[in-house]
Amino acid sequence: MSFLIRFARQWIAGETLDSAIKSAEKANNSGIGAIINFLGEHVRNPEEAKTNLEENLRILDAIKNSGVKASLSIKLTQLGLDFDKNQCLSNVETIVGSASSKDIFVWIDMENSTYTEDTIDIYMDVLKKYRKTGIAIQANLLRSGKDVKTIAAAGGVIRLVKGAYRENKEIAYTSHSEITINFSKLMGYLFYKSPSFAIATHDDILIDEAKNVNETHGRRIEFQMLMGVRKSLKDGLVSEGFVVVDYIPYGKKWLPYTLRRIRERKRNILLVLRSVFDI
Repeated sequence: MSFLIRFARQWIAGETLDSAIKSAEKANNSGIGAIINFLGEHVRNPEEAKTNLEENLRILDAIKNSGVKASLSIKLTQLGLDFDKNQCLSNVETIVGSASSKDIFVWIDMENSTYTEDTIDIYMDVLKKYRKTGIAIQANLLRSGKDVKTIAAAGGVIRLVKGAYRENKEIAYTSHSEITINFSKLMGYLFYKSPSFAIATHDDILIDEAKNVNETHGRRIEFQMLMGVRKSLKDGLVSEGFVVVDYIPYGKKWLPYTLRRIRERKRNILLVLRSVFDI
């Protein structure tokens, strides 16, 4: 358990909202932005979804009142997607409406492929009213090329990730090389078709590729990474003038999150070890 606690402390702010705000302030002091996420997924009843809705509204208030440079990221199964899609949409609209009044950007995280279609549907509905919203798209899914084109054409903002969930080979690329190649293809499309997007990876090759391509296209890109990893890389990007953002989760459900991180991507262990030695 002590081993898991050490991992959790590396990439999780703590159990309270105050700990997340303090982590965001620390990141800001290094020239790095923040994305705050309240841990918890797959609620099964309206009461839990309402509690999570209220906590996300508290995050928005805390960001506004503290003055930290931060956005909010939400997971839809935390807000009722498993049992009522319409109620989930209503909860998301409440959050995004509050964020809009405070000039705070909201990201929608992507979960496993079971939820991809519904998550994109909800995002596209929200995007019609609220432009300061974005969605994560996973490069490991075969469908993502089509999804990227649809979202970009609608003026949506994409956070491109490799994808942390294990998926069936019928619907996903399963090898590291295939996923990296598809990430590169999707990123290339975004450079041509999207004025602003986020590159969420710790992969040096993809980051260098993005930097080189951006010299030609001059897009408003930002590099998003987990908190607690690759500090030297982040500092280097900041010194070069790029926008860098830490993904900062918090909450009492840190243990399931940590176990999932380790289970889904063994490379996360290497990232933490690299960060211990700051390489």
